[in-house]
Amino acid sequence: MKIKPITFLIAFAASVSSQAGIWEKMTTMGATTIKPSSEYLIETAGWNIRVYEWIPADNPNTRCMFAAGSEKGGVACYSIND
Repeated sequence: MKIKPITFLIAFAASVSSQAGIWEKMTTMGATTIKPSSEYLIETAGWNIRVYEWIPADNPNTRCMFAAGSEKGGVACYSIND
């Protein structure tokens, strides 16, 4: 029985994507997960920007923010004491 090339390609693609998930689990094993202290959406002309804020474990005098939209994202940290 011959395996059609498209069936092989679909099986190969599924295998690679599942291995990416396994690799992520292996590389982050033992890492502590923290919950953001605040998370919200900002409405900007029809595009929602997701924002997450947290206080880093090794610097309690700092607050960091991560903002992500459909095109770009970024992290900024600032001192709470200022």
